[in-house]
Amino acid sequence: MPILYGYGGGLPKAVKTLLITNAVIFVVTFLLIPSRSWNFFFGLVPYLINHRFMIWQFFTYMFLHGGVWHLGFNMFALWMFGTELEYNWGTRDFLKYYFVCGIGGGLLVWFTSFSFFGLSPSNVPTIGASGAIFGLLVAYGMMWPDRLILVFGILPMKALHFVIIFGALDLFQGLGRSGGGIAYFAHVGGGVTGFVYLKYGWRIIVHLESFFRHHSYVHDWLRRRRFTVVQGGKGKTVDDENSVHPDLDEEVDRILDKIARHGKESLSDNERNVLDRASRRKRQRR
Repeated sequence: MPILYGYGGGLPKAVKTLLITNAVIFVVTFLLIPSRSWNFFFGLVPYLINHRFMIWQFFTYMFLHGGVWHLGFNMFALWMFGTELEYNWGTRDFLKYYFVCGIGGGLLVWFTSFSFFGLSPSNVPTIGASGAIFGLLVAYGMMWPDRLILVFGILPMKALHFVIIFGALDLFQGLGRSGGGIAYFAHVGGGVTGFVYLKYGWRIIVHLESFFRHHSYVHDWLRRRRFTVVQGGKGKTVDDENSVHPDLDEEVDRILDKIARHGKESLSDNERNVLDRASRRKRQRR
């Protein structure tokens, strides 16, 4: 990916941990104990996923890199885009989004690796955090579409335009199989997964809950869970136990207006639960 320059700041917890973890793993697997077996065991190899059921590779491939430049570009983008996102979302939601995008990129690599005539999966390893990183770019472009990014340090481009242009280039090169060793479908998969998660994540959870509602054991488990997803840069809470409106921030605003007009005594038990939940979420983000 190109060298990017833009806004940044200090290192929040998740970004710092990811930077250190990727650097340590790179030193061990590429410098101290270099071996191709690392890539075949922990990289994403569709053939091994199918025939050896190595499904952990959808997660672990994100932490392996093929060289200093590969690691450097990804970690620079993680710092540049991830820092502001984590400060806005909080550590928990940021990490959830990061890994969802990385796994989504891996799934698309796995799916597109098949030869649809012989249904023979590829045995070539895919490594790198690029799928998760491209998900961060998509989130950044959606949250701050007019923010200027200096590509190669000289070309100013709005964040949203940057995401669209380079996403289209990745898709074109992936379809043309002109990768040159670059897993373009990991980029595309991470970006598409991030977009769907940001736009429709809470709706998907609500529909899944509804689908399983008639399966008592699943329904009981869902009732004990509190789901938080990120939509448009805001945390959206879905809690079946109290039937909370998914757009928690909007619901809190409505309840506060009701208190201003009619007093706290006018609140229902459900509205009081919403305020308690919003208060807990704020404390968790501090």
